[in-house]
Parts: sequence; C-alpha cells; structure tokens
Amino acid sequence: MKTSYKPVKNSLDLAFRPHPLIRNRHLQSIVSSLYKRKSPNLHRASQEMIVDAGDGVRLQGFYSPQSEGQPKGLGQSKGLVLLLHGWLGHAESNYVVAIGEYLYQRGYSIFRLNLRDHGDTFHLNPGVFRSDLLDEAVNATQRIAELEDDRPLHLIGASLGGNFALRLAWRHSQERRYNLGHTITICPVLDPYTSTAALDNHPIYLHYFRSKWRRALKKKQTLFPNLYNFSEELTHKTCMTLTDAFIKRYAPYPDATAYFKRYTITPEMMRNLRSPATIITAADDPVVPVADFYPFHNLSPRLQVYIQPYGGHVGFIDIFPYRRWISEAALTILENK
Repeated sequence: MKTSYKPVKNSLDLAFRPHPLIRNRHLQSIVSSLYKRKSPNLHRASQEMIVDAGDGVRLQGFYSPQSEGQPKGLGQSKGLVLLLHGWLGHAESNYVVAIGEYLYQRGYSIFRLNLRDHGDTFHLNPGVFRSDLLDEAVNATQRIAELEDDRPLHLIGASLGGNFALRLAWRHSQERRYNLGHTITICPVLDPYTSTAALDNHPIYLHYFRSKWRRALKKKQTLFPNLYNFSEELTHKTCMTLTDAFIKRYAPYPDATAYFKRYTITPEMMRNLRSPATIITAADDPVVPVADFYPFHNLSPRLQVYIQPYGGHVGFIDIFPYRRWISEAALTILENK
C-alpha cells in the first residue's frame, strides 16, 4: 500500500533513495533489526558506567571517548553524542550501535544509555519503567554531559528514544543545565496513543512488542516478587489494553489515555526550542503515523522535519552495498555549520 505524504523544503538536502528491492516498509522495519555489523572501534573504547539519575535511580550506560586514557580537553572529540534507544530496545540495539560506530569513527565520543528496565538492567531499580519519567532522563543527561563539559552534547534518539530526546530538548529550553548541541530524532513517537493503536493494528508488530514486553515484566516480577505480580496484565492481547491495566495498578493515572498525554509531544513544546532539532521519519512507517508530523512543520527555524517516502520504522537501510543511511544523515546534520 502506497502512503501519501507532504514534501516540505528544508535547509539540508537529505533524501533517502533505497534500491527498489528494499523499499517495502516491512522489509525496512524488520531487516534493519536483524542484520548486525561488527563495531570494533566503538566497543573497544567502551566503558560501562552506572549513572546517578537522582532519587536513588541508577541507569546503565556505555561511554566510548575519543580521548581514551588521556586528559580531558585535548581536542580529540568533536562532541559527545548521547544515543537513546526505542521502547524495549537497548544500548546494543543494531541501530544504536551502527550510528555509534559510524560517528565514533568520524571523531565523536559516544554514550549509549539504557533507560530503566532496558537491556539487562532490571535489577538496578525496584521501580518499573514508565515513559513519563522524564526527570531521571534529565538528571542522567546532565551527568553524561559532565564527562566532556568542554564539548557540545548532541542527542540522537529513535522511536520512543526520539520522544525522550525531544522532551529533553524541550526541558533544556526551560532550564539550561549543559551545552546542548543538536537533537536528532528518527521516527520519534509523538503521540503514544496513535502509535500504540497503529502497532496493535499490525499482527507482526503487535506480536513482537507484546512478547518482548511480557518477557520484560516477567523478569521484573522474578527479581522483585514482593513488589510485583503481573499475572493479570500478562493476559491482555493488545498493547493498548495491557498498558491500560498496567497503568491503573502502577502509575498515578486513571487510564492509558491520561498516561499517554503525559508524554505526548505537542507543537507548543517545540515552538520555543533554544537549540536546533531535526526530525527524520518515513511516510510508510507502520508504527508512527506520518500525519502526526504535519503540525510540526514551520513551527520554528530551530526545528527541521524531514519526511522520507521510504524507511519503515527506524529502518532506512539500503543494499548493493548494504548501508544504514540514517548514520550518514546524522553526520551531515551534525557537521552542517
């Protein structure tokens, strides 16, 4: 099915033109999560860190500095890039590692953060992950920025990580805590309600995300049996109803709709950004509806929105040769002065 979209003129000529054989939105979404290339440079320099996110919250991350083993401030790093994964992803997700390796090879320090209860971090905090918990992400980001406080901190987030990145940029426009450079988001979830509904409408994606969430809840319950019993939640057949049941028991909201509103990105939030931000999405994304992005065009000279005709959900892969276009696009954006 062909998806229509509204092309918009932007300051950079970013165009994704994949080979016709790989243009299908489901191929873009699924193949990109299956094929993983080696990233020897990024991992060789990687240092595991536990970040103090305030109020006793601890988050795991992996720091790959350019100036490994040398005093800070020698000028090796072009800047520090904080990479934020999507819902139920982690710091080793293919797209996170691929972007990290590409930018690391071109002079940027990289920090890959695991949000609460993502990756193998269920044991670090008794509280469960919720997408509305922005304060801990703000505090963690400030701690990470301090690793290279003489350099700009750039944010790159995909899917739900893109939602977090945009809210971090919005919060930074209200209270500056560090030297925020550019915020780049890939298929960010702007309206969690419409994205959850879209996800539930596709059996493949519903099965994938529901299964991963069920496994995550079971791990949390095993580690904290005195706090959690998710047996009722695990019976739900859709992510929408599972969210509703989960929120009613473990969050201060009456239902999923109220919860979703808490972390919805609105045009008003993006109108007065104080640092540059770029949104890249695909018109054929099966999870994040392209219509959600139209109200964000021409809001602010600091916000650029690029809608590509192809790409699926956080895909943007090409073949002959195989490449992840989004890594190249991120570098172009960061180095456009």
